[in-house]
This record gives sequence, structure tokens and C-alpha cells, in this order.
Amino acid sequence: MEPLRLLQYITPSQIGGAEVHVATLAEKLRERGHDVTVICPRGRPLVPELVARGLPVRAPRSTGKLDPVTLGRLSYWLRRDRIQVIHTHLSTASLLGSLAGRLAGVPSLATVHGLNTRTCFNYSRAIIAVSNAVKQHLVAQGMPADLITVVHNGVDLRALSRPDASASVRAEWGLPEGAPLLITVGRLVPTKGHRDLLQALSILARDPRWQELRLLVVGAGPLLLPLQREAEQMNLAGRAVFCGFRRDVPPFLQAADIFVLPSVQEGLSLSALEAMALGKPVVACRVGGTTEVVVDGETGLLVAPGRPAELARALERLLAHPEEARAMGAAGRRRAQQAFDLEQMVTKIEAIYHRLTSRSLM
Repeated sequence: MEPLRLLQYITPSQIGGAEVHVATLAEKLRERGHDVTVICPRGRPLVPELVARGLPVRAPRSTGKLDPVTLGRLSYWLRRDRIQVIHTHLSTASLLGSLAGRLAGVPSLATVHGLNTRTCFNYSRAIIAVSNAVKQHLVAQGMPADLITVVHNGVDLRALSRPDASASVRAEWGLPEGAPLLITVGRLVPTKGHRDLLQALSILARDPRWQELRLLVVGAGPLLLPLQREAEQMNLAGRAVFCGFRRDVPPFLQAADIFVLPSVQEGLSLSALEAMALGKPVVACRVGGTTEVVVDGETGLLVAPGRPAELARALERLLAHPEEARAMGAAGRRRAQQAFDLEQMVTKIEAIYHRLTSRSLM
């Protein structure tokens, strides 16, 4: 396909799945010969991450969804640099980016990463939903279905094929050798369900069989201190280990026996896909796009959201039956390879870019 001049625009408050998606997508598009620049507001933690990856970055000041200065600047850049598609991520970027695209005569594509309201996506020329659940959520709000293409997130299977570093992770965090280990990865915000997971861990800790059980909580966010306090109140100090934000997530996934996704709301979890690609069984809540990733009873177990006791029972089942857990992990690896390959995802997004540029010439 012909190389394109593209802008990726995102306005994140922290680094999570959507931000990792943008950085990885931009890298892959550049590898395929496209001219790609990423715009991210100044002072956001994603900016140094993009720079570290060697990506061209613009980091303007920005003051929110109704920022006329940013709108004018975007419109100017689109015209000056003869951008062919502006691809936006998250609500603020999608509102400003789509309006700037209309002013500059450049088609805009928005990726909707979660169960958002449609308001900020009304002016986008086309929409990518990261799961069928996200698409149906938008359609239920009146957005035309033919405007939306489902493109599941993908994982770089080759990048995950690295030497096993699980021993170093266990040593770094002082985890007992051979102790069963759970892991959850995600922003520390209410919708991710960390409180339910701590309650489930507290239930399991009462069982003498699981006295050495540990949980790694990888991620940062506003609930860090409240969750740490709750863990102490539940006598889980030392059992629940808060690791903060990490760039090197794969070694943590390698070290764990089970990946846990207790989210009560989820578009599609990139971390769950990475865990599956690394052969880990997934215990998750039956919400959003998670049901499109985890095959209940085959690649993991699904439970009702907001039910810590049910979550504990599912975890106990896999902890007590390691052979079943390993079989689910192997099935998950096969599913990730077949259905969630990063290169396939990029190819599908490229096709949408070219469809939009073809239309803009008509």
C-alpha cells in the first residue's frame, strides 16, 4: 500500500492500555513506511515514553475539550504538513481532532477504547471500536453502525518471545520461591475492580493451603494509597505487592501463575491479551469486550462483576488444579496467536486509512 502522512493524537492523563496501543501502532506504521507523528499534550507521562521509542512527537500545551488554541494549532498542522488522516484516541483528542479535521478538510478516524458516551466522537469521519461490546454501546446511543469498524487490539507475539525473566521478578520483590502468584495489570481506578480482588485475596488467605499466595498489582493511579491502606486493614500486607507503573510488564506476567482482570467495565484489555500470549490462564469478570477475549472454561474463567466471593472461588479452582490452569494457558496462547496478532491489527487499520483517503479524493 502507498505510504501515508498520518497524525496520531491522544490526550492521556496517565499510561494505560490505550496509550501503549498508540505508541505500538505508531512504531509499526513507521516500520511499514508511513510518515507518522504523535501529538500528546505537554507534561503528560506518555511524552517521554514516546520519545524513548524514537517516535516524532509534538507536545503542545492543552487546556481541555474546549481549547480553541489547540483546535487552531491542529488545523494549521494538518494543512501545513499535508496530513492525509488524523487518527484520534480518547475523548478529548477525538473531539478536537475531528473538528480540526473538518476545518482542514482532512478525514478523522477515532478509536474508542472503552464504553464511552458518543458525544466526543460525533464529528469523526469513521470509528474503530476495540470490541463488539464497544460498538454495541455506541450503536445503542444512536451512532450509525455502518460508521463503526471493530478492530480488536493486537499483541506483538514476537516481542513477547523473550527469555524468561520470572526468577528475577520474584527475587526483586522478595517473593517466596515456588509460591503461587497472581497478577493484575491496569490503572488504579474504580472501574478496574481492584477492591474486589483484594477482598477475594482476603478470602483465599483464610485457607491454610494458600498461606504463601501472593498478588502483584502492576499499575499506577489515584487509588494507589487507598488500596494500600485497605490491603493493610485486611492483613494483606506482604501478600498484595504494589509494583507501580512498569514499562517491563512481560517479565511480571511470566512470573505469575494466573492473570486476574477484576474490571467491572472494560473495552478490551491489552494486558489480558499479553498474558494469554504468554500462556497464562485468565480469571476475569464477564463484562464488555472481555467476553470476546476469554473463552470461559477454555482459556480461563469468567465470573460476575462485583462478586469477590465468586472471584475467589474461580481463583481457588485454578490454584488447586494446576494442570487445568496450564491447559487453559496453552489454549489462551493459541487463541492470542490466531485472533489477536498485532500485525493483523495494523493491516486492518491501514485498510481503513486508505479507504478514508480514497473517499477524501472523491
